Amino acid sequence: MSNDDVSKAKDNNVSKEISEAGNIIEKSTEERINAIIRELNDLIKDIANSRQINQAVTQSQALNPAQSQVPKTNDISANVNTTLIQTAQTLAALNSIKSDLCRLPLDFCEREYISNCVTPLVTAMEFLARTGFDLATSASILTSSPIVPRKKGKLKDTIHTVYSINEDVEDIYKILKKRFKTLT
Repeated sequence: MSNDDVSKAKDNNVSKEISEAGNIIEKSTEERINAIIRELNDLIKDIANSRQINQAVTQSQALNPAQSQVPKTNDISANVNTTLIQTAQTLAALNSIKSDLCRLPLDFCEREYISNCVTPLVTAMEFLARTGFDLATSASILTSSPIVPRKKGKLKDTIHTVYSINEDVEDIYKILKKRFKTLT
């Protein structure tokens, strides 16, 4: 296995690790959003049930006017207290959900664009730049080393490879520049 194959394998492993870390963060955000949505659905169901109960009470009072004219004060105060407690709990839950929603970064399109269109190019550019730097350093050391016999043809090939890599990095940078402009 050549050095290029080893470096490509390492680069692939690093890029996989980076994408897996991004996926974990996205999954945790999605899980939090789904939990908040479930809580909101539960609150909506509670509100709908409260309306149904209110309608049933109103209808029963309309059907039995004799009973509704003489209400018991203990029952009314117990119903009012229960309703106030439930309302306070509902408001506290709504405030909690509101604060959780404010903490979430909800621009999913931008996040997907960055993870799919920007991050891979940045990673590729970084690896190419690092490889070019390492090759240039190796060529420089081999040129000035008194121990290693000079093979000018092979050093020239390495230097041409470094220039080629630098051109590729410049091309990727131009593409990245355009993609960043679309974000703004």
